[in-house]
Amino acid sequence: PQGETRRAALRVFAAQPVNDVHPGWLPPMQDLLEKPADTGLPLILDAIKRLKTHPFDPQLQALADDSAQPLSLRLKALDAMKSLQLAGPTFDLIRATVTDPAASAAARIQAATMLAAAPLDAARHLALAPVFASTGPVELEKLLPLLRKAKESDTARALATELAKNPAIASQQESLYRTALHQHPPEIFEAIILPAYTRASEAQEEKKRALPALAEKAATAGRATEGRHVFESGKGTCIACHQIGGVGRVLGPDLSKIGAIRTERDLIESILFPSASLARDYETHLIETADGQTVMGVIRSHTAEGLLVMDVAGQEKNLPHAAITASTQLPASLMPMGLDQTLPEQDLLDLVAWLRSLK
Repeated sequence: PQGETRRAALRVFAAQPVNDVHPGWLPPMQDLLEKPADTGLPLILDAIKRLKTHPFDPQLQALADDSAQPLSLRLKALDAMKSLQLAGPTFDLIRATVTDPAASAAARIQAATMLAAAPLDAARHLALAPVFASTGPVELEKLLPLLRKAKESDTARALATELAKNPAIASQQESLYRTALHQHPPEIFEAIILPAYTRASEAQEEKKRALPALAEKAATAGRATEGRHVFESGKGTCIACHQIGGVGRVLGPDLSKIGAIRTERDLIESILFPSASLARDYETHLIETADGQTVMGVIRSHTAEGLLVMDVAGQEKNLPHAAITASTQLPASLMPMGLDQTLPEQDLLDLVAWLRSLK
């Protein structure tokens, strides 16, 4: 009972905006961090992150450096630090995670978010260029601030050159790249980004023309049993946002009976062009708070006290109305274009066949 009470208290604490530190909270937090027992380190780290200040950075760094710990826990420890220094093994860990197919989608998204927010010297900023060539569309959206933060034009050019190699470049709006690079020589956008973006956009149009034939192939050559494995293994990152039969996350619509209301063409179109038709109550919102936070996610519930929001990393956050300074509904889905580019065609056909069988 005592452990459950602690867990409940930590869950409530972790769901709040940044908290001022009462001196009496620090010793119990220290004890829990050193001896988590049945309380659970993830909950403790979530609670520590909500402290405006704390003295736990050395312990958190030690936890992050422990390769025996799960990757998700190591990232949580780094994210909870107040003076995170991205250097040496820490930088290498976060950089590698962004493009690691073995890492969970949530871990890749969190790593990308941390890189974009961290202060970086010129050498490390430049060292991130190769990441732009191979990162997925969700992570790419999180990494875009690095283009804007590039102080040297040579760094911006290196990032743009690698980004131009990424098949998912058209998963973001062209204007975002133009704006991010506006302080650098125009040719970086005009000669590097724009031609690659145009080619990718033309490829998207070709995909639209191919939808009927692809739907027919899914109906005749898709293997539902293999498609289930595609979903549950995390390929394509579907499981990061959707749930089927209790497996996965609930950020997006539950797909347990999706085959009863969607055809093969509907399903393929929703994967290739997710923003073409947004499911009701799953619109993306961008919410700004008085303490400077920006939260992007889906509003799960409205109460008299505030909003319960699930962000893109799958974390629920309680935002009191008094703390919200702006809220904007975005026209695009949290599920970005380009997810099909993370799957071989046969895997896509199998996945669609399985989804179609769910009735």
